[in-house]
Amino acid sequence: MERELEEKFDAIMGKPGVIGVVCADKRGLCLSDGDRRRSTSPNLIELETSDSSDEDEMVGNNPRPKAARVLPPKENLLSGSVQSASFNIMFQVLIRVFTFGLNAFILRYVSHGVLGICNVRLALLYSSILFLSREPFRRASLKMSHESPDSWTKAITLIWFAVPNTILWSLILGSVWCFVLSQPTEPELAVQYSISVIFICLATIVDSMAEVPYIVAQYYLFYKVRIVGETLLIVVRSSFLCVAVLFYPQLSVVGYALGAVGGTATACLMYYTFFYIQLKRGDTELPFESIQELLPNQKWEISSEMKSYTWTFYKQGVLKQLLTEGERYLMTFFDILTFQEQGIYDLVSNLGSLAARFIFLPIEESSYYYFAQTLKRRCSFKRREQEMAEQASYVLSNLVRLMTTIGLTILVFGIPYSQTLLFLYGGKSLSDEGPATVLLQANCVYIFIMAVNGVTEAFTFAAMTQEQMNAFNQKLVLFSVVFLLCSYMATSLFGSLGFYVANSLNMTLRVGHSVYLIRSVFYNVPLNPFAHWFPKPPVAASFFLSFFWIMGIMVLANGRFLPIIFGLVTLATNVFVLLKYDRDLINFFVRLYKTKTV
Repeated sequence: MERELEEKFDAIMGKPGVIGVVCADKRGLCLSDGDRRRSTSPNLIELETSDSSDEDEMVGNNPRPKAARVLPPKENLLSGSVQSASFNIMFQVLIRVFTFGLNAFILRYVSHGVLGICNVRLALLYSSILFLSREPFRRASLKMSHESPDSWTKAITLIWFAVPNTILWSLILGSVWCFVLSQPTEPELAVQYSISVIFICLATIVDSMAEVPYIVAQYYLFYKVRIVGETLLIVVRSSFLCVAVLFYPQLSVVGYALGAVGGTATACLMYYTFFYIQLKRGDTELPFESIQELLPNQKWEISSEMKSYTWTFYKQGVLKQLLTEGERYLMTFFDILTFQEQGIYDLVSNLGSLAARFIFLPIEESSYYYFAQTLKRRCSFKRREQEMAEQASYVLSNLVRLMTTIGLTILVFGIPYSQTLLFLYGGKSLSDEGPATVLLQANCVYIFIMAVNGVTEAFTFAAMTQEQMNAFNQKLVLFSVVFLLCSYMATSLFGSLGFYVANSLNMTLRVGHSVYLIRSVFYNVPLNPFAHWFPKPPVAASFFLSFFWIMGIMVLANGRFLPIIFGLVTLATNVFVLLKYDRDLINFFVRLYKTKTV
């Protein structure tokens, strides 16, 4: 038996790249062979040696072995990443729904100006500080492979630099928010605003202290921990706000800021508690022995590679933050909207984004997956690939027609019933006062353009080569700059409605760019990929007549109940016309819904 084991050891040790062998029976008794030196190979599981003696094993003592130090297995990395992305998408959808319901509740108790201060001004301060202070360190740490023994020590040192960086940005941006930007005109809100800015800065500092366990959880695919942490943050923050709104409405703004502090502190405590329990149990694959290893150490060593990554991501982050939050920065720094108008615009934007999250996003993801598997990053189809081109054109045409039909439904029924929807959502003060109704109607037009853009960009992203992708990223920056300039000019003329004008123009430019790229992909094959993009004539005529029919009903009918009944009947009629004259599209949609792929 021993000779056979020795022969197996010798055979395995003779293979290239193998530096050690461990053999264990069911009781945990081990035989080993090979180099005793510490290895830095990313594919080697390294077992820590126990301090117990041979006599302890012989008398039956069973000391707890220390955990193996491993990286996430490559075969589990893809599935874990997919699960993490799926959980993240579902979480974002739930957050949208929760925010939707919370705003509907708060609207009954506070003014639109309070919502503008909380959801726009203070939320922008929070996101700006965290993005500028922690995002470069987070991305640089996740970029590293952490293969060497001291890689995590250096990474943790780098991550903890996010805390002083957050303090610095809190002082800078907090001073700007308090002393440079415009203040609320109401005296009681002005006092709350200054106090709330301090609390928001404190919340960002507490949040940055949870970066180390957060990044370790991300790296080792503890994706559920992140979901729980962010859920706790939102629940605690919302609880503080609801208590303030119900019992101390005059302190609603301070309640929002205190909720941010309480939420970040709860989430931070949860992260450290989770890893404390995991490391205490010792049955984890984490490369740490105690919770102290996640805290700052005295060796302030950072590799030059990490410094380079951090600086690169920092420069990218500034541009990304400006482009992502461009609307809010325009509102905040140029005073083009009052706090009340900012609150209404934020409400309408959240209301309109539900369609994108629930309807468009799943279809766009399925579309991209199909096209990524079919197109394989090509400049254009060759003539001998006629059959493949026809299949891709058929799927693209059905997807665009499907999204056009959905967008047309939102357009035809959303414009007449915008005021009714706002009344049901936020009451008479929201539907009849201010620009909310006009904004929601403009949002319907924007959603229609966005529906077409989603699937066309899914096709172009799957088809673009690396050179085309780099060129598109440059154009995307140009589109964003055009959007910001148009937003400033349009809001100067039309108020908050100008943001939807600029958004619609920006999205139209992107659709045009996608159309150009799609035409180039099919350039060498004799077919027209745009032939069946739009609804069939009977369906388009039905929607056209329905719009004027509903508008007439809204003018002539009294009350809100009767127009809703007529609207439901009209919608059923449009569905019947669609079933009768475009059965192919219905079958395509049913297959897409059942199989989650095109």
